[in-house]
Amino acid sequence: TAQNQTMVLLEKLIFFIGLNIVRKYALDVSWRKLILFGSLVVTFFNVLYFLIIFDIFRHAWFYIFTDVSAQFMYTLNFLASVFCMVEVAEPGYEAITYSLITTASNTVSPLSSVISYQFLAFFPALNTQEGIAADTDEVRWDFAMLHMLTIIINLSSLLALPLLPRQKKETRELVARGEHSAFWGKFALYSALIFLSYSTIVTFATVVLHDVYGCFKILGGSGCSAEESSFPAYVLVGCVLVYCYGVNFYLSYWPIVNKKKTFSWSMFC
Repeated sequence: TAQNQTMVLLEKLIFFIGLNIVRKYALDVSWRKLILFGSLVVTFFNVLYFLIIFDIFRHAWFYIFTDVSAQFMYTLNFLASVFCMVEVAEPGYEAITYSLITTASNTVSPLSSVISYQFLAFFPALNTQEGIAADTDEVRWDFAMLHMLTIIINLSSLLALPLLPRQKKETRELVARGEHSAFWGKFALYSALIFLSYSTIVTFATVVLHDVYGCFKILGGSGCSAEESSFPAYVLVGCVLVYCYGVNFYLSYWPIVNKKKTFSWSMFC
């Protein structure tokens, strides 16, 4: 539709504007601050989405306005990753480094979509288009809780900011240390392979074989039978959350617990 095409054009425009703003005014700003600022801006627009959910103000262009804001956050994340790649890549390995990081990033994108569908196991009223179209109070509250859960998860991702270097100088210092870890290298590689395989299998099962497997709760369906348990879906989502928060906690906050480092709010900026 024309509105969808307009939304795509606006997303590209926001991306272009974001690139130019950072290029002119924020090249020397901490990458952590950029992502923190972008996340807070996106959260503000996400909160406005509650006006649509509870039918306080519904309009197609208002939805586009709130949805396009996510592109600004993507721009800041993209720039931070590119800036890091430039500093981390060793001479002669620039293409391989860029390909590896880009592949890891592209692997996570379909996985996030797959996991988001599996969250629907917690909200059965949202499993069908007919249920959403009914627009009952139950549907609205389920949608609101799902949206709030999404906002909380997005904000909690900021807990990983200490893993990101602040700027080029700090990145160069990390590279100059020459620290290597075979374990974490294998861990990152195996994680990317598992995520890619899992998201591919689930996408194939839910799209190509939707009539056969699309109803399973573990794949985001409403259940193939009344007796089907939601427990596998809960376990799967729980494992993903444990992985995401567990790795970050171990790398960022476990040294603080062991008193090898000191907690400071400057870790996030």
